[in-house]
Amino acid sequence: MQTRKHENWIEGFLAFTEGLPSPAIFRKWAAISAIAGALESKVWVSPFGPRLYPNLYVCLVGPPGVGKTVAASETGRLWRDIPNHHVSPTSVSKASLIDALNDAKRQLVRPGGQPPFVEFNSLKVLSGELGVLIPGYDNEFMNTLTDLYDCNPYVERKRTKDLKLEIKHPQLNLLAATTPSYLSALLPEGAWTQGFISRTLLIYSGEAILTPLFSRSELDLTFYKSLLNDIKIIGDYYGAVGFTPEAAEAISAWHADPLKPIPEHPKLISYITRRTTHLLKLCMVAAASSGDGLEITLSHYQTALDWLTEAESYMPDIFRAMRSGGDSSAIEEAFYFVLQTFAKEKKAVIESRLIGFLRERVPAHNVLRVIEIMVKSSMLKVEPVNGMMGYRPGNKVEF
Repeated sequence: MQTRKHENWIEGFLAFTEGLPSPAIFRKWAAISAIAGALESKVWVSPFGPRLYPNLYVCLVGPPGVGKTVAASETGRLWRDIPNHHVSPTSVSKASLIDALNDAKRQLVRPGGQPPFVEFNSLKVLSGELGVLIPGYDNEFMNTLTDLYDCNPYVERKRTKDLKLEIKHPQLNLLAATTPSYLSALLPEGAWTQGFISRTLLIYSGEAILTPLFSRSELDLTFYKSLLNDIKIIGDYYGAVGFTPEAAEAISAWHADPLKPIPEHPKLISYITRRTTHLLKLCMVAAASSGDGLEITLSHYQTALDWLTEAESYMPDIFRAMRSGGDSSAIEEAFYFVLQTFAKEKKAVIESRLIGFLRERVPAHNVLRVIEIMVKSSMLKVEPVNGMMGYRPGNKVEF
């Protein structure tokens, strides 16, 4: 029987990736995601009755060039090297994602165990750029991702072949990377209160790690093999995860009256309702990382809570970063477009022309909202032009 090489797997991962041009918080959550993916549907807690599995949706968010993909790729390499585990293709549609999940069948034979045979479907999705996985906001695709996170049975009837696809025990783990500007462009206003984003842990850093050229040698194969050895062992855990009395009491008290700080940004309202779920999943990861795979202690609870609150403390920075680009940038450009056009032509800009200008800069569903914001803030004034709606410059407003 193999023995573990690292007392704490996540600390080992952080030591292994030290020196990479990626912030520590990205590397930490890449490690957390790696364990969540390795655990699949094989361990669970049942604090509310139904089983809650440790699968996570994690999105590393930051400006270009800060090491999001660098961290995620280390997790991808480990996932692909765990025997019989399944990692999806990089670019998938909703249909091809379901096909990949359907093919990601796992069958465990457990001689002497109860039950002796287990079958489920578990797929790991690694996306170095969220825009490749989700090139545009599609309600059907987003709702499918929501259902798969909750591990609900998935049933789909194929119209062309008159076939019924049924996945009784699906599970999805997601680790992606993106920029604040892409999130701003991708997500319509209402999406922040809907299922997918409230189930996603947004991990932000704007820290650019500058590493000297040639400072890191080739892959330390011995170190890597030790991490792979341990994550294979972690992937063999099976069963219901229990709580020590102290851990159960602390988690129950936190659930009844969550400790501050609590994220207060309006776009995180739906996320806040799922904090206990996120915490319980992270408790399972913390237990697996330290080798106590089937029991959550007070120490594991505190570790998981520290992870969660640290991530939450940076989440508001995502929205500040969004305001420096995305719609704010489009509003700025639209104002100067109207200003310059009005100065040159001495008449208001017709609405269709302004819409055409904005459609090249923001998603189609945001165009009219941007114009509305500019009018309500008096950046633009409505003025008819030859019987058509037009706009002339108003007061310059800083966004």
